[in-house]
Amino acid sequence: MAADRKPWAVYVGFEAASRLLADIERKAMSSTMPDHLPTSIPPSDIHLPAKDWERVLDAARKSRSPNTKAAYRTYLSAWASHAAKRGVPARPAHPAAVAEWLTSLADERKSISTMHVARAAIAAAHREAGLEDPTSTELVRRVLSGLAREAARQGRRPSQVKGLTGGDLRQILAHFDPPGGPPPSRIVLRDLALVQVMRDGLLRRGEAANLVWGDILRVDDGSGRLTIRHSKTDPEGKGAVMYLAPATVAALERIRPEDAPADRAVFGLSGSHLSMRIKTIAKRAGLGPGYSGHSCRIGMAQDLAANGATLAQLMTAGRWTNPTMPARYTRNQAAANNAVAQYYQQLTLLNSHAR
Repeated sequence: MAADRKPWAVYVGFEAASRLLADIERKAMSSTMPDHLPTSIPPSDIHLPAKDWERVLDAARKSRSPNTKAAYRTYLSAWASHAAKRGVPARPAHPAAVAEWLTSLADERKSISTMHVARAAIAAAHREAGLEDPTSTELVRRVLSGLAREAARQGRRPSQVKGLTGGDLRQILAHFDPPGGPPPSRIVLRDLALVQVMRDGLLRRGEAANLVWGDILRVDDGSGRLTIRHSKTDPEGKGAVMYLAPATVAALERIRPEDAPADRAVFGLSGSHLSMRIKTIAKRAGLGPGYSGHSCRIGMAQDLAANGATLAQLMTAGRWTNPTMPARYTRNQAAANNAVAQYYQQLTLLNSHAR
């Protein structure tokens, strides 16, 4: 190997890497402006009292959810460990080093979504340090695209938990609260209400965990309105109002304490415990494994799609800002309503009339 080859070129180990990356980075430098977020002390030409600067930094830290921060810490720690083993700097990172780490994650059978989060963590760390983002280069983008194509070719599709559909809910209710049967325990009543509320509101785990009694309003026809004060896609708290079926409102009334203050939690469980309860209740009702805290949201989306809801209507109901996930969750239901399905349905109808 040539003695004058750059260290990173030796590290990547492919010919002409130096010329390729020089061209890629020259284009990136001409179009990319670092997004610098100071993290400790202000620049010397800005005169702010320490307490005022801390308020600025505190507001900046709150721009990300606790879950995002935790995920970024996990992946940055893994990246730092990998970089140390390879003898390359973790920050500032070279695009080639990041690309190699992503291929290593692929070798470990990590999902493409995991790689995207890992890439986002490295990008955020560099931007906040005022450094050039190594993940924005053409090399890293093409490596991720290639890994995604290879995963698809191998049949490694994104995993998806089972949706808890209306049929599943009926089976759960028949098992735990059959007509004429003994009244369920308070824990079971809470779990039944949880499933129904999460389905009607297409709630995420965190949204359900944050519900308080003041978020629920009963209206004259027996139905209810559920206010979601803030969520993953609404961090600024603009809020959303969802419909609750009369049966769901009745389930909530069975567990609501007398004179419950408006700020008392409805379920009193963390997001992880909510997920555990849904897994448990589904398994005990004979539905088997594969359910999680996301199952109610997915199952209601599938029911709505089977009932003819458009993708735009699904996005509104589930507060999705991107159509990718609702389309993925409901692709089987969408296929049952597509043009080919409608053709055969019409053909069957015509044949029945011809008889």
